[in-house]
Amino acid sequence: MLINNANLQKGELNSFAHKVRAVVFDEEGKLYITDMNSSFNLPGGRVENSEELIDSLTRELKEELGIDITFKDVAYIGNFVFWHKNFPGEKGLVNRENKVDLFWIIKPQKLIAEEINLTNYEKHYNFKLRLINIAEIKKLIKVKNTNEYKIFTDVELETLIDAYLKYRKEGILC
Repeated sequence: MLINNANLQKGELNSFAHKVRAVVFDEEGKLYITDMNSSFNLPGGRVENSEELIDSLTRELKEELGIDITFKDVAYIGNFVFWHKNFPGEKGLVNRENKVDLFWIIKPQKLIAEEINLTNYEKHYNFKLRLINIAEIKKLIKVKNTNEYKIFTDVELETLIDAYLKYRKEGILC
């Protein structure tokens, strides 16, 4: 599915990132959300060069939540492509294609704080984890601030959560 709210043309894209994200609940049914200066998203991150998706997801969830997952713990939901106009890149504003592969971690997970190993990037942006009820997602999206990434992560978070809820309702995910 392509989300292109700015009506960009393919030729206007000049940046690309491939990411994995996961819907992860704790034992009480609350959802883990990442918070980097009030820019919210699901746990996950970039796929490294030549890395398999499941390896990338495993690495990212170990870094951010301190959890170990295996292939049997994961259900693939699908991939989504976001074309973002004026995305704040490393060298200025770019028109970014973000491809996101979305997964659901089937079994509830307990955060293992002593196993969390954040990257320098995450530390720089004051990475925190939040546990929220899934119904609270829309409230997070309405939070106003000056974080330049928030308008982009809001679109992605809302799309990914809506897809998860749709697939659950349709019985595609158990």
